[in-house]
Amino acid sequence: MGTIDYHEGDPLDNDFQYLFNSGYTLAKFQPKVLEQLLFEAEQNGTRGLEGLLWGKREFENELKKDQVKEFAQLRNKSRNRDKDFDRDR
Repeated sequence: MGTIDYHEGDPLDNDFQYLFNSGYTLAKFQPKVLEQLLFEAEQNGTRGLEGLLWGKREFENELKKDQVKEFAQLRNKSRNRDKDFDRDR
């Protein structure tokens, strides 16, 4: 989940995959470093870092999904506590 497998073929595809995986990993473990890289690339007009952005977005999307699941679990626990409280009355 999250990273792209490398395949032989077009070197541009391999570059994108490498950057995507790097962007995902940096977003997960070194988000400040990634933000600085993206900021400097934008300031210098560097193109071709779309893979980094896509990897970053993929990590952020997965993080949001995980947070939604955690929220749902907390909500269910709270509902169960409310039911137990009502039974005890």
